[in-house]
Amino acid sequence: MRKTVSSLISYIGCIGVALFVTFIVDGTIGMMLTYALIIALVVSLIMTLSVIRFIGVQSVLSHSAVSKGDRLFCEIRLTNTSFLPAPIIEVEIEPSAHFSLESESVLKGSVSGKGINTLKFPLTAIHSGKSSVKIKSVKLTDYLGIFSFRLKNAVGDEVLSAAVYPDIPPVSVQTNLIKTSAQFMANDDEEEESDESSSVPTGLAGYDHREYIAGDPIKRINWKASSKRDVLLVRLDEKIKGSGRTFLLDCPVTNEDEVSLTVRDNIIEGSLALLNSLLVEGRDAVFHFCKQGLWMTAEIRTDADVFILQEELADFEPCESVQVIPEELRGSSKSLICFTSAMNGNLASAEQIISQYPNTMIISSYASSLPVITSNQWVLSEGFELNKA
Repeated sequence: MRKTVSSLISYIGCIGVALFVTFIVDGTIGMMLTYALIIALVVSLIMTLSVIRFIGVQSVLSHSAVSKGDRLFCEIRLTNTSFLPAPIIEVEIEPSAHFSLESESVLKGSVSGKGINTLKFPLTAIHSGKSSVKIKSVKLTDYLGIFSFRLKNAVGDEVLSAAVYPDIPPVSVQTNLIKTSAQFMANDDEEEESDESSSVPTGLAGYDHREYIAGDPIKRINWKASSKRDVLLVRLDEKIKGSGRTFLLDCPVTNEDEVSLTVRDNIIEGSLALLNSLLVEGRDAVFHFCKQGLWMTAEIRTDADVFILQEELADFEPCESVQVIPEELRGSSKSLICFTSAMNGNLASAEQIISQYPNTMIISSYASSLPVITSNQWVLSEGFELNKA
């Protein structure tokens, strides 16, 4: 509107100059200039209103799913089915905070008669989760650039969505700290070895094995098998294979800005890193997260399960759930490890979890400024290291 008023004032100024020439300098030349300006405006409006119904607009994202750091484009495809060239078309977009816009949010272009033109907004994915690009407006100005018209066949406030995969950090999280601090019902490392044989075929009679890792209990080493293979092998009997950890992802709904998305990325990627670390030790896990108002459960037993969970979290967005704890965990004696993106001023869900499960290990992000709500609270650093809150 401001631009239209400014352009109209400029046009009126031109008319004023033409009238000045008419009455002060030369009446004939001045009148010719005045008529020319008026006719130009009328013709411009008539041609614009004639061509506007022949302009088509289609919007699309070049990729529906990307990884953090990847580049994609919001493409606005303009078509003109008339013989007249279209005047200037102005498109404005508004990406969510998941994206960094590498150009102006407003681009202008035209399209020739019976032609096609595509305006491209370059974007870079910087935060994971369900992201969006809003097409705020598509306007057509007349040939003189004075009046603007919204294209009737362009969808107003259209929103395009894309999924951004969280990273799986190539780091090891302190699983020993997790084991000792989460106050588990039993300490696996101190249990006697089970005589139950593994149901997984391993090539070694009776048990599943993996190579020894510094910190593994010595009593788990299968010396006989190790001597045959000339490498230290740790036996994984059924009791260890079943000693999975129970994880809960708490992501309360909040305004999505740089800080809240940084916190969420840190928490989600930290949980994926920890799951990977547990798999390296031969331990499985159960991961609970709320998606579209429903509690989902991911059983993590292999590397493939982590990648499947990564894909599930690519289009993740916080949602309000009737229960902050899954129904299957209610009344359970399982010890929980809760990764929370709660922040100072928005920590009701985390406090409710602690009130129902006082022994829950709470892991928050370094950037959340979350106050201490339990003695068993830890902070995940930017490098995915755990420190006491």
